[in-house]
Amino acid sequence: MQVLEPVIGLLRNLPEQDRQALAELINQCAQEETDPERHLVAWEAPETLGLLA
Repeated sequence: MQVLEPVIGLLRNLPEQDRQALAELINQCAQEETDPERHLVAWEAPETLGLLA
C-alpha cells in the first residue's frame, strides 16, 4: 500500500470527470481479463485507487 499512496494522492487531485473516465477504462480492462485473480484485482482497482467518490 505504501507504493500506491503517492499515486492515490495524485489521482485524487484529478478532476472528477477524469477520475470517472479512468475508472471506466480500468473496468473495461477488468471485463476483458480472463485470469480470475487478475480480473478481481482490476475490478477492485478504481476503489483501491480512490477514483470512486
